[in-house]
Amino acid sequence: MSDVNEKKSPRSGIGSIHPAYAALILLYCAGIFWLSAQSDPPKPDVSFPGADKLAHALMYAGLAGLVSEGLRRAPVPPGPGPRRWGPVLFAAFYGITDEIHQLFTPKRTFDLFDLLADTAGALAAQAILTVFWRRMEPARGKMHGKARDRE
Repeated sequence: MSDVNEKKSPRSGIGSIHPAYAALILLYCAGIFWLSAQSDPPKPDVSFPGADKLAHALMYAGLAGLVSEGLRRAPVPPGPGPRRWGPVLFAAFYGITDEIHQLFTPKRTFDLFDLLADTAGALAAQAILTVFWRRMEPARGKMHGKARDRE
């Protein structure tokens, strides 16, 4: 039987995700699914070469950011590897399923460059968040009188 006051330490495996973030991720994925189900999805008002790919990158950066924060705030956070790569892999996998879904949507196709933009956006978001959190850890440790585990 474990002590109720026992501090939970990071796992070496995948771990869990904060329940509120799990709900947000589900809603975010549902929004992407809805957009993908449109034969003529809404497009940004800006028009420049690559605008579509930038939209994909930003959308999947948001998805990776939600997954990343959900893992960081989990009741039992995962180890550094899954915390670092899990959000990118999740977003890339969802991007694959999104492109496959578009094969069954009229006037839509599987676009490898969309998938690459999705993954690039997730990678960029995770890289930025990793740097941000590493810089915040020393400050947080000073405020609370203790330092958290570094990745």
